[in-house]
Amino acid sequence: TPQSQQVIGILKEMKDTMTKELEEAEATEKKAIADFDALVAAKEKEIAANSEAIESKTERVGQVGVNIVNLKEDLDDTTTAMTEDKKFLETLDSDCDTKTKEWEERSKTRTDELLALAET
Repeated sequence: TPQSQQVIGILKEMKDTMTKELEEAEATEKKAIADFDALVAAKEKEIAANSEAIESKTERVGQVGVNIVNLKEDLDDTTTAMTEDKKFLETLDSDCDTKTKEWEERSKTRTDELLALAET
C-alpha cells in the first residue's frame, strides 16, 4: 500500500537522520574526549613543572637561610673584632700620648743637662 510505503519512507528518513546525528554526536564526543585528554596531559606537565619549581625554590630558600645565618655570624665576629680593635686603638693612642710626653720631658731634661755641662 502506498500509505505504508510512505510511512516506511518517513521512518527510513528518520532513521537516516538519527543515524547521521548519532554519528555527529559520537564524533563530537570523541573529539571532546581527545581534547580533554590533551588538556589533562598538558595540566599534568604543568603540575610537574610547577612542583619541580617549588622544590627548587624551597631548596634555594633553605640555602639563602643558611647564608643569612652565616652572614649574621660573620657580622657578629666582625663587630666583636672591631670593638676589640677600637679598644686597642684607644690604648695605643693613650700609650703614644704617654710616650710623647715622656720623650718631651726627656728631651727637655737632656737639653737642660747639655746646657748645664756647657756652662761649666
